[in-house]
Amino acid sequence: MLTQLWTGVPIFLLLLCNGDAYSVTPTNKHQHQQKIQPTHDNLNQNRRQLLANLVGMTSSVLIASPSFAFDGSGSSAYAGRSPATKAELKRQYKERIVADVRDFNALGKAINKGETEGSAWVNFFIQFQRREPDAVGRTYAGLVDLRGIRIKKEEFEGGDGMLLANTFTKAGKPPDNTPAVKSFKKLSTSFDGIEAAGKNGDAKKALAEWGKTKSLFETFLADVEMPSSLADPIYN
Repeated sequence: MLTQLWTGVPIFLLLLCNGDAYSVTPTNKHQHQQKIQPTHDNLNQNRRQLLANLVGMTSSVLIASPSFAFDGSGSSAYAGRSPATKAELKRQYKERIVADVRDFNALGKAINKGETEGSAWVNFFIQFQRREPDAVGRTYAGLVDLRGIRIKKEEFEGGDGMLLANTFTKAGKPPDNTPAVKSFKKLSTSFDGIEAAGKNGDAKKALAEWGKTKSLFETFLADVEMPSSLADPIYN
């Protein structure tokens, strides 16, 4: 998968983390309780308070968190965005994908040497989040950054590959018909064969699987208007 949602903190966490601010004062059953009759001023004050609360609630609903600004679900996610903003998003996604391809190429060189483990494998396949983003803003290794976190057998979420592919979806059109989306879906599942061969220590099989993925990778890069050859200097 690859989705971090910036949502409000649950109230029970606030209670746990800040007991003084959200503590509940026990009621003294012997305390004298005075019945207050509502007055015109009290009613007006209550109405004003209710209105203020509603306005606050509405504002919190309408303010979108960063993760919802673009979630990779299609062209509708771009509603209200200016072309300059879209162009900046595409630039950022492409920078990350360039770094992902470099890691993939490094993996291919290691496999070609007969390696089925080592730093090139770790740098591409490791699932753990980085302590700090790298130079292009990646918080995960190459594969997770590219295709996202796996949520189903052949479905991933949050990767920059799908995010970039969806920027080519025309407004009002289903993203599944976009060539870049189609090619990325084919690409995203092809890495599993490489990883499986590596775990089995089969360098020959890993190299064959890497070659298949390379072809799919180049098709995807062409569809998102990036240099399509993995031999391009930008990827090495």
